[in-house]
Amino acid sequence: MTEQDLIDLGFEKQIITKEQSGSPTDWHYYTYYFANGFSLISQASDEVTNDKWFVEVFETDGKIEFTDLDFVKELISLINKGK
Repeated sequence: MTEQDLIDLGFEKQIITKEQSGSPTDWHYYTYYFANGFSLISQASDEVTNDKWFVEVFETDGKIEFTDLDFVKELISLINKGK
Protein backbone atom coordinates (compact mmCIF):
# COMPACT_ATOMS: atom_id res chain seq x y z
CA MET A 1 0.00 0.00 0.00
CA THR A 2 1.32 3.45 -0.87
CA GLU A 3 0.93 6.82 0.81
CA GLN A 4 -1.37 7.88 -2.03
CA ASP A 5 -3.54 4.81 -1.37
CA LEU A 6 -4.02 5.97 2.22
CA ILE A 7 -4.97 9.45 1.04
CA ASP A 8 -7.39 8.01 -1.53
CA LEU A 9 -9.04 5.87 1.17
CA GLY A 10 -9.72 8.97 3.26
CA PHE A 11 -7.01 8.64 5.89
CA GLU A 12 -6.12 11.93 7.57
CA LYS A 13 -2.51 13.08 7.68
CA GLN A 14 -1.17 13.87 11.15
CA ILE A 15 1.96 16.02 11.03
CA ILE A 16 4.43 15.95 13.91
CA THR A 17 7.02 18.70 13.87
CA LYS A 18 10.57 18.18 15.02
CA GLU A 19 9.82 20.64 17.82
CA GLN A 20 6.93 18.48 19.04
CA SER A 21 8.81 15.20 18.87
CA GLY A 22 12.41 16.15 19.53
CA SER A 23 13.29 14.32 16.31
CA PRO A 24 15.79 15.90 13.90
CA THR A 25 13.08 16.24 11.20
CA ASP A 26 9.32 16.56 10.87
CA TRP A 27 7.39 13.34 10.23
CA HIS A 28 3.79 12.26 9.74
CA TYR A 29 1.41 9.34 9.94
CA TYR A 30 -2.18 8.67 8.88
CA THR A 31 -5.34 7.90 10.81
CA TYR A 32 -8.81 6.71 9.85
CA TYR A 33 -11.49 7.24 12.48
CA PHE A 34 -14.83 5.46 12.43
CA ALA A 35 -17.93 6.95 14.11
CA ASN A 36 -17.91 4.27 16.81
CA GLY A 37 -14.45 5.20 18.16
CA PHE A 38 -12.64 2.42 16.30
CA SER A 39 -9.61 3.65 14.34
CA LEU A 40 -6.76 2.60 12.08
CA ILE A 41 -3.28 4.15 12.17
CA SER A 42 -0.29 3.91 9.84
CA GLN A 43 3.34 3.69 10.76
CA ALA A 44 5.35 6.92 10.93
CA SER A 45 6.69 8.30 7.65
CA ASP A 46 10.26 7.97 8.89
CA GLU A 47 9.70 4.19 9.25
CA VAL A 48 8.49 3.67 5.65
CA THR A 49 10.69 1.86 3.14
CA ASN A 50 10.09 2.05 -0.62
CA ASP A 51 6.67 3.73 -0.11
CA LYS A 52 5.31 0.51 1.46
CA TRP A 53 2.84 1.62 4.10
CA PHE A 54 0.73 -0.48 6.46
CA VAL A 55 -2.09 0.26 8.86
CA GLU A 56 -2.96 -1.33 12.15
CA VAL A 57 -5.81 -1.27 14.60
CA PHE A 58 -5.16 1.52 17.09
CA GLU A 59 -5.18 0.92 20.86
CA THR A 60 -5.03 -2.86 20.95
CA ASP A 61 -3.04 -5.13 23.22
CA GLY A 62 -1.57 -7.04 20.29
CA LYS A 63 -0.47 -5.94 16.85
CA ILE A 64 -3.13 -6.28 14.14
CA GLU A 65 -1.45 -5.11 10.93
CA PHE A 66 -2.77 -4.84 7.37
CA THR A 67 -0.60 -4.32 4.28
CA ASP A 68 -2.99 -5.28 1.46
CA LEU A 69 -4.86 -2.34 -0.10
CA ASP A 70 -7.88 -4.39 -1.17
CA PHE A 71 -8.25 -5.86 2.30
CA VAL A 72 -8.10 -2.42 3.93
CA LYS A 73 -10.73 -1.12 1.48
CA GLU A 74 -12.98 -4.06 2.35
CA LEU A 75 -12.37 -3.64 6.08
CA ILE A 76 -13.33 0.06 5.93
CA SER A 77 -16.43 -0.77 3.91
CA LEU A 78 -17.54 -3.51 6.30
CA ILE A 79 -17.04 -1.38 9.40
CA ASN A 80 -18.87 1.57 7.82
CA LYS A 81 -21.78 -0.73 6.86
CA GLY A 82 -22.01 -1.91 10.45
CA LYS A 83 -22.47 1.58 11.91
